Amino acid sequence: MATRATTEAKIFNGALRALARQGPKKLAMSDIAAEAGVSGGTLYRYFKNKEDLLEALGDHFVMRLRGVLQSEITEQPDPADRLRVVLDVMLRYWQENPATVQLGQLEPGFVIDYIKQVTPQLSAVLRDELEPALADSPAIRLGLATHEEIVDLVVRIAFSHYFMPAKDYSELRDLLVALGGAAGLEPKKVRSRAGRKAAS
Repeated sequence: MATRATTEAKIFNGALRALARQGPKKLAMSDIAAEAGVSGGTLYRYFKNKEDLLEALGDHFVMRLRGVLQSEITEQPDPADRLRVVLDVMLRYWQENPATVQLGQLEPGFVIDYIKQVTPQLSAVLRDELEPALADSPAIRLGLATHEEIVDLVVRIAFSHYFMPAKDYSELRDLLVALGGAAGLEPKKVRSRAGRKAAS
């Protein structure tokens, strides 16, 4: 038997596909139910109307992204990898969710409004994941950048990639990581270890 979380995930995924197909103005609850593979009665047990569902979709997006980030960080816990891991997840997300790309092409105004709505929550998630790893970086310690500025930059790059995707997101990720290293965003201990290796 499906759990509440499983059913909600099906509904949200169906809502994204229906939005990409219909656009927000023509979207009906019946479209969402059909795309999600649930009955109308089930859909209304979870959400009272389309507006209620679309508002909850932003929270779902952020929670899903948090889960992906935490899973990737668990697999690659070294603070030296943190910026690369976060950038990788943020840039890769759109490739793994083609309905969101289609929606951006169909309804860019709707998507921009949505981005504004979820950015504060998304920024908080990114700050939680980046702050411990970057706290000892020269750029932060010397006051050349703040955690908020770095998070803001990552969010802006990710959303700009959404509207103007690079041919190969991994090349963009690697360039950004290299620029971050040159700007002093690597943890101090990692930089000194690399220096010791070079010296020996």
